[in-house]
Amino acid sequence: MKQFLSILIMAAMLSSCGNSAQNKALSDAKETAAAIKQMQPGGIPTTSGGWTMTAKIDGKDWSANSLMPLEATGRIIGDNNGVSISLPYNRRSMVLGDKRKFGHDDAVDIFTNDEVAIWGGYAGGMEITKIDGDWVEGKFTVTGSTSSSPDKKIEITDGFFRISLADKK
Repeated sequence: MKQFLSILIMAAMLSSCGNSAQNKALSDAKETAAAIKQMQPGGIPTTSGGWTMTAKIDGKDWSANSLMPLEATGRIIGDNNGVSISLPYNRRSMVLGDKRKFGHDDAVDIFTNDEVAIWGGYAGGMEITKIDGDWVEGKFTVTGSTSSSPDKKIEITDGFFRISLADKK
């Protein structure tokens, strides 16, 4: 799984290169999205009182149907049919009131089923809003763009996640 994420990150980094590398990165992104879809059985199904991630993507409601295990990915990744949001994760920052601004060192990866496929979310932030036992809740907003069309943006608002820091839940 960690090798898979390394490939995913490399594909995202390549998207900032020239056209041929960009085309290769787009192809890799599509393969990655297909791999994520195949891995869904390994994901944690979302429930109203358990693991969950919701948001509005360009004003449209979106809800993850599964989240990937934190220990396998090192990120908070929610997915619904290949559209996914991947938030930075650091267990030490899962403290009530912790606020994080997204940037080049702390970016959000957004995968969509459109011609762009991979968006880099460098503007916005997330805040830890509730801790109840092993459960952590937070909210987030992010604006994503792509190096091939810097003026084209994707807006994620009203983002919410709930994850468990327990070993297995």
